[in-house]
Amino acid sequence: MASNQRNHWTNRRGPRAANASPVPAAPPNRLGKWQQNYERYKGLAESAGSADAVMREGYWQHAEHFIRLINEAAAAQAAR
Repeated sequence: MASNQRNHWTNRRGPRAANASPVPAAPPNRLGKWQQNYERYKGLAESAGSADAVMREGYWQHAEHFIRLINEAAAAQAAR
């Protein structure tokens, strides 16, 4: 490998440390945004009804993504 090429598994800062926290603590403004996005996608999923099952499922998956972020941030905060 040429010296100017980087391994695609490392970023510009180098490889991640083995003991690095997988989920950094979320700033309070980001946590609020995650909550807003969760509520938004939950509402979209509930309002979709049975009209389009694929869209409804997509909205639920988005809502679940944000609730996971919220829960992981809460767990990281509790661990401190």
